Amino acid sequence: MITEKPLVAYIAYEPLGINYLKVFLKYYEKFDSGHDHDLLICFKQFKSKNNIIDWEKNIKIKYLKFDDSNNLNDFDIGSYFRIAKKYSNRHILFLNTYTRPNTDNWLKIFINNYNKKIVLGATGSLSSLPSLFFNFFFKQHSKIQQIKWGIKHLLHVKLFPNAHLRTTGFFIQAEDLLTLNFDTNKFTKKIETNYFEGGRNGLSNRLIRKGYKLKLVNSDNKSFDISDWKFSQTFYLGNQEKLIFRDNMTDDYNNSNLEEQKKRALYAWGDFNL
Repeated sequence: MITEKPLVAYIAYEPLGINYLKVFLKYYEKFDSGHDHDLLICFKQFKSKNNIIDWEKNIKIKYLKFDDSNNLNDFDIGSYFRIAKKYSNRHILFLNTYTRPNTDNWLKIFINNYNKKIVLGATGSLSSLPSLFFNFFFKQHSKIQQIKWGIKHLLHVKLFPNAHLRTTGFFIQAEDLLTLNFDTNKFTKKIETNYFEGGRNGLSNRLIRKGYKLKLVNSDNKSFDISDWKFSQTFYLGNQEKLIFRDNMTDDYNNSNLEEQKKRALYAWGDFNL
């Protein structure tokens, strides 16, 4: 049961430019969230206070400001933890820079399907980085090189199926995230953020070991256990018609031809028999 007002935390990242923020705000206003909340905009890696002020002129709605202009780039994940620390008593829907709403009641759906010891994601995957390399998925690289990379990543990521929530949009109680005791100093390396999302010792696997259930939700207000994620009609599934949020990866899939879509679906959901 959620008693306090939930927080929706969006990352506005200066190096990627202001257009992503504008797109997020457009769809934030277009689609009704369906539930009262506080919107927090995290200004990430801005070079100056004046730049933040310039971006804020584009925001015509009420929001909480979170200035995260530290010198180190620890990607979205580092910001997620700092936001969680400041708002440790809140339930937070974390959204990365590329993410924007795709349906009405996008927050209400998370609230409706939330319960204690549950973490909800808008998208998820069974993909495994070492399995991709061992199956020579990346044709532009030699087989020898892919075997080497597969062995390297196997130390950190399980073979397929490797169920994990994508961190472009997920709903969690802030204290639950903080008690996982991640070393946030590692997130200055991009690969460490990949391991955070889908690694053996990443977010999803730590939650599972602590007895949490990982569920996907879709625009029909349905939730799916891991065994049923393939039926959610979300990330890399069919036409992705039940997505609650869209992001750069779901856009790339929709803009790809059928052959490429099948390849991506195999990457996310296919059984490599390893």
